[in-house]
Amino acid sequence: MPSFLTVADIIARLGLSKPDSILRAIAAGELKACNVGAGKLRPTWRISEQALQEWLDRRSATPMPKAERRTRKQIQKPEVEYV
Repeated sequence: MPSFLTVADIIARLGLSKPDSILRAIAAGELKACNVGAGKLRPTWRISEQALQEWLDRRSATPMPKAERRTRKQIQKPEVEYV
């Protein structure tokens, strides 16, 4: 049986001070959660361990590919003949 976490559990695990980012992710549909509360005024969210890990994996930073080094174009000076 999968284990479920509360928003407070996730905040403690990630070391956050407020639940704002977690609740925004739930509202945006980025983090899958289930409302086990009775009403819509104050939902009581439960998030599975798998859903949390998937969300964290999507948010993790990936290294940027190295950009090609740009060099200045050399301007060809016309040869001038002095007479």
